[in-house]
Amino acid sequence: MLSGISRTSRFLDGVSPAGTTILPVTTHAMSGLGRAPDVYAALAPDAVVGEGLDVRGEQVADAGPEIDRWARADGLG
Repeated sequence: MLSGISRTSRFLDGVSPAGTTILPVTTHAMSGLGRAPDVYAALAPDAVVGEGLDVRGEQVADAGPEIDRWARADGLG
């Protein structure tokens, strides 16, 4: 099974992210966003890595309002 970063790396191999904005989203037990923003910046140096969202795994089912707020703040909602 591929990790989220591995899947993103494979996806970015097939597209040109130059001029785009990447918004990292992760679920976690304790690590928050971890290294995701730095890894995405390295994988796509011509893209902007915006503010990410991390949701604790046990809170995913109730995270809808938090996700909505984050999306609206980033102009997605």
